[in-house]
Amino acid sequence: MSKIMIVEDEMATVKLLKFMLEKKGYTVVHAENGRVAVDNVLDEKPDLILMDVMMPEMDGIQATKIIREDAKTCHIPIIMISALGQELEVTNGLLAGADSYVVKPFDSQALLRLIAEKIS
Repeated sequence: MSKIMIVEDEMATVKLLKFMLEKKGYTVVHAENGRVAVDNVLDEKPDLILMDVMMPEMDGIQATKIIREDAKTCHIPIIMISALGQELEVTNGLLAGADSYVVKPFDSQALLRLIAEKIS
């Protein structure tokens, strides 16, 4: 089954996503911020990344740009998940290289469909 990396500093959101994804058979790994995600993405080889925007050390925008600049990781689909839903924030996420942008609170079933679509 596919591996998904959750890049999120809010543990309640991590637990919810992990539960949802593992129930569907996905393998889940967690990075608590963008720096950890960038440092571990080559070792973990996720099939998809769920990236929060606001995090300490390195935010999701910076991490997405770095992942997109590396030839070994630029193909990995990235879905940004953020409480920041203003048009400017969504545009910044997509310009950084995110494939999709989902605003919290999110619809679990819609997110699972989007993940399945991006991995297939």
